[in-house]
Amino acid sequence: MTRAKRLAMALLLVACTTKDRAPDPLAQPGPRYYVVGPQPTRTLGKNPLTLLPGFGVAIVDERDQAGMRIGRTSLGRELPLRDLRPAHPSTFAGVTLDVRTLDFGWVVSANAALRASPSPTAKVLGRKPRYTRLTLTARGGPEGYYQTVGGWIAAADFRVPTLAPPPAGVGPDEPWLEVDLASQTLVAYHGRQPRFATLVSTGIGAPGTAFATPVGEHRIRAKLLASTMDNLSHTEVIPYSYEEVPFTQYIGRVALHGAFWHDQFGHRRSHGCINVSLADAERLFAFTRPRLPDGANEITPASPAAATLIRIRGTPAALGDDREP
Repeated sequence: MTRAKRLAMALLLVACTTKDRAPDPLAQPGPRYYVVGPQPTRTLGKNPLTLLPGFGVAIVDERDQAGMRIGRTSLGRELPLRDLRPAHPSTFAGVTLDVRTLDFGWVVSANAALRASPSPTAKVLGRKPRYTRLTLTARGGPEGYYQTVGGWIAAADFRVPTLAPPPAGVGPDEPWLEVDLASQTLVAYHGRQPRFATLVSTGIGAPGTAFATPVGEHRIRAKLLASTMDNLSHTEVIPYSYEEVPFTQYIGRVALHGAFWHDQFGHRRSHGCINVSLADAERLFAFTRPRLPDGANEITPASPAAATLIRIRGTPAALGDDREP
């Protein structure tokens, strides 16, 4: 089975459900994602490489050796499976849109309180788990709160996508994406019509720094079914390493891609890339141009005009402290 087919089988997901959930990717055949930890591990064989806790690998084969279970990664590295823990990719998925309004948002905190009025001391009417989608009754209101059908919710616990006009030169049916750093949301459009909305995780750095997600208008320069991302050849940097990062779309030094190593969408987590859930990564990969030919693992646009535009705007509301691409 080819690498493309293995990964496609592994990431065959339902992009949207009424509960904004998709099936667990670990239930699919193909490579299985693991994370190193809680202690560092070293690859077996000559010239061993140390992998730190939190590094991600994609196991494609397993075998027994002298009473120890060994896993072989997609890069050919062999590791003791006892030093790895299964990754549990997020089952969150964004929502398909068929109207021109965005009258909803997502809870991004555990057991977020819905209150009777916009005050931290107001009566709690109920609590909602993370990734619950709530309908807004109005966008306006006291600073720091949103009014939903179920009650008032603190803005810190809630992320709301917003409509935006297309960039200059985008055609009426042309696909394009907008990422809002302030709300940690992404909306996919055809011209002025929003088609899909979801949560993202962008860079932890302050604007203009190496770990910030760059604002502005960018064209996709390459699409890869999967890509390995690491900085292990560099020194004096915070190290990271992730194999088989799925559905990667580069826009310069950073990329829009699936993230299997965390489940904190709606919060900043990356070294500058735009993280989405695996279901959303597959959905957006199919939405953007150029299309990946059958059987191919990657494609480069013939020209900038043949590539989808991604506009990144806004200022992050708060800094994160995680260390991921």
